[in-house]
Amino acid sequence: MEEAKISAQERALIGTLVEGEVEAAFRWGVIVDLGMSRVGLIDALYIDDDDDYQVGGRVSAYLDSFDSKKNKFILRPPGQVPVAERLKNLGLG
Repeated sequence: MEEAKISAQERALIGTLVEGEVEAAFRWGVIVDLGMSRVGLIDALYIDDDDDYQVGGRVSAYLDSFDSKKNKFILRPPGQVPVAERLKNLGLG
């Protein structure tokens, strides 16, 4: 299977704050339309109990990376610590 690729323009956005519209909200994450070649995913690890993601709502998040296996951009809400750092702080990474 061929690895998914993104454009140089999209790659240049990694690490920046992007905006999009919530397409779907599940227990395992939130799918966000970024107006790019792929959708973004806010993983459940970044979703707190008091977060209220609504379909059609606007969100801002950092574009952390592109996951070629999931074929999605990985998003992190502002104020959230990256997962690798969270695990390291818990002594799990």
